[in-house]
Amino acid sequence: MCLIIKKPLGRRIAADFLANAWQRNAHGWGCFHMAQGEVIWARGLRLEELIEHNARLPLDAEVYLHLRKATYGEINHDMTHPYVVRPGLLLMHNGSIDHLAPQNPAHSDTFELARLLHDMLGGLSDAQASAVIRSQGFRALTAPLIEGSMVILMDAQGPMRLGRDWHTVQPADWDETMAGIEVSNSHTWGRQVDKARETEACVF
Repeated sequence: MCLIIKKPLGRRIAADFLANAWQRNAHGWGCFHMAQGEVIWARGLRLEELIEHNARLPLDAEVYLHLRKATYGEINHDMTHPYVVRPGLLLMHNGSIDHLAPQNPAHSDTFELARLLHDMLGGLSDAQASAVIRSQGFRALTAPLIEGSMVILMDAQGPMRLGRDWHTVQPADWDETMAGIEVSNSHTWGRQVDKARETEACVF
């Protein structure tokens, strides 16, 4: 199902939160943010890389992190998010788009979504593509395609969300270090209470 985490300005994502979420989404990680008008992005396959990269993320930037759980496609760098839709336009996806299930078993449904958007925006200038993805027509056109999912598109104009709304982490979900942080779902990262129960189960 994957997980997208939005790091707001002035905040860090707690390392223990990432480590716990990784237990359910361990098939790769990626992130993107804006810096001086450019999209900066990275991705990897190991938790240690993610923890180290997270610690270096700028405090003065809004950052989107993606942890992958593969439903389609191989587990490798190419299938981790973000995907490059076109130079300067990247995509993250949380959910499953069964009607985009790829014929090639090496590919994922998100790979197919990125390819579809690449074809849709082909021939447009960067300014035109940016305007299209922010239009009501584009939102209406893609809504049936990504129903039940969340998609984050990022270009030089900043991020744009399609699909379902964010879930805001509450203190009771985790602790104060993550309170107010927005995540793409509430069921693929394991709550603090779940960790406590796991500890009790081990002790008793």
